Amino acid sequence: MPSWGHLPEDERWGLVHYIKSLAAKPWTVPPAVVPPGEGQSGQGVIHVPPAPPFTAEARKLALERYADACASCHGPTGKGDGGEDQKDDSGYPTRPRDLTVGVFKGSPDPAHLYRRIVAGIPGTPMPMSDWAWGAEAWHLVNLIRSWSSDSQRERAEMREFRLVARRVERVPEHPDAGAWRVTPPVNLHLMPLWWRSDRPEELTVRALHDGRQIALLLTWSDGTHDHTAMRPQDFRDAVAVQFALTPDPPFFAMGSRARHVNIWMWKSERQADLEPAFQDLEKVYPNLGIDSYPNSTVSAVEQPTRQALTLGSDPVFVTGWGAGNIVSDPLRKSPTEDLVAQGFGTLRARPRADQAVDGRGVYATGTYRVMLRRDLAGPGVQAVTLTPGTTVPVGFAVWNGSAGDRDGKKSVTIWQDLVLEP
Repeated sequence: MPSWGHLPEDERWGLVHYIKSLAAKPWTVPPAVVPPGEGQSGQGVIHVPPAPPFTAEARKLALERYADACASCHGPTGKGDGGEDQKDDSGYPTRPRDLTVGVFKGSPDPAHLYRRIVAGIPGTPMPMSDWAWGAEAWHLVNLIRSWSSDSQRERAEMREFRLVARRVERVPEHPDAGAWRVTPPVNLHLMPLWWRSDRPEELTVRALHDGRQIALLLTWSDGTHDHTAMRPQDFRDAVAVQFALTPDPPFFAMGSRARHVNIWMWKSERQADLEPAFQDLEKVYPNLGIDSYPNSTVSAVEQPTRQALTLGSDPVFVTGWGAGNIVSDPLRKSPTEDLVAQGFGTLRARPRADQAVDGRGVYATGTYRVMLRRDLAGPGVQAVTLTPGTTVPVGFAVWNGSAGDRDGKKSVTIWQDLVLEP
């Protein structure tokens, strides 16, 4: 659930009233009553009293209260490693939040945390507190916030940024080209669609165009270089950028019905397969056996290499290739795929003749640098056409293979504004 703070205030209030209209019974809020004493309940909107000073004595008291009431779930140091076998009210597995990463179920604002500590979180194992209110609740709020930094909490908030594609004489051809060093970066916040602590938090984007082509440089941290996907338990690293085809973009997660998005996706194992020392399946499965395919130019001797398939086979006998599947095409030159989608479950490749996106990635010192490049004019239908002097909505996604990311399990941004200099 991303922040929608970038929407105009009247639209946000419109969403509030619409959501309230969905309730089976009208929402009624009783008059506020502060709990008269420990172990007794209040009612109505929770009154948030002024925060007392968070002294050394207050911290000591907060640690004692936390150990008594919170540590059994959130862990002794707040890392979410206490009670891991938990379920929500619908019976689905859930885990206590790691309080040290600065990501909460709701705003990290102190007053909001105060209310959640006092009232609990309905539908989850987080109970209402019948003891923590007033100064003691404030001490817990200050203790929990002290376990993360302002910068951590800021990175967890989805924000809309303005990405400017500067005009240059010629766009770069490599992620490490010198032109990128003087190109202003924009750091975008990422969120996982399936929550986990092991996730990329930021994606740095740079953009350049020369009036004919556009190039995007995407940089993010990843402690593992996952560039093989031969075994069923292995998944690749990847990155993608999606473009809305209209100024008013559809749903940021791959568009919506009849409202297509154009997606450029770079995959690490696709690039590894194109390198001179390409991936060798025999190294992963040394005792494998393969089928020989009929062809007119090579012998029927089994040659379990990509070159054997490329040099002599007929696409008629290689089903995926013959059917036009760009993933099965052994003659492909780019590790990047040009795709189109109109909502979940609709992703598909654009025609082979319209595959015009070039890509190149570099992995070093725990960081990916991936450059995507294409002509401004989009080939074929449902391809975005970019024009100098205009603004186009763009979104981004990152996959971390070692975390099991694949398909819709990924980290994403909300829509951003890509501005092409005239």
